[in-house]
Amino acid sequence: MKYLAELLKVLVGLLCLSLASIVQADDSIDDQAELDPNRVLLPENFPVYVEDNVVVNVPYPGFAPKTLPTVNEFQGYPGCYIAAYSHNEEDSVYGVGGDIFVMGQVRVPGRYEGRICRPKGYETADISALPEFKELLRRSLPACKDGSCWAGGDTGGWFGIE
Repeated sequence: MKYLAELLKVLVGLLCLSLASIVQADDSIDDQAELDPNRVLLPENFPVYVEDNVVVNVPYPGFAPKTLPTVNEFQGYPGCYIAAYSHNEEDSVYGVGGDIFVMGQVRVPGRYEGRICRPKGYETADISALPEFKELLRRSLPACKDGSCWAGGDTGGWFGIE
């Protein structure tokens, strides 16, 4: 009888370890899903920190806090963000050089290829030249309402993609 009680303790212990492993594995799957940049929704008032033409998404000494207008037009999976660029410095959040400024960003159906957002159906297109993206930005971002913005997909840096 004593042997049976010991065996039962061992079996219960193994069962507990197995359940803990399953729960831990399930949590790691959730963590991986949360790390997938094609699933992430950024806040609509996305905080960034700017110094000259350098922008980061964590506070850094000497960098000024700014808010990057972010429109989660598409909330499904997979999705990625297109940036709105303009030559209008006055309403911009930060500059990227060469008299080009970022006005905001909009989430669209698509996925990241490296750090570049490739909108669904336009995976090989130069989206900066397409009127449908110009119109999306005009409709979605107040700073682009005059139609002066064009789209670009280099937004993967927000997720640590290099």
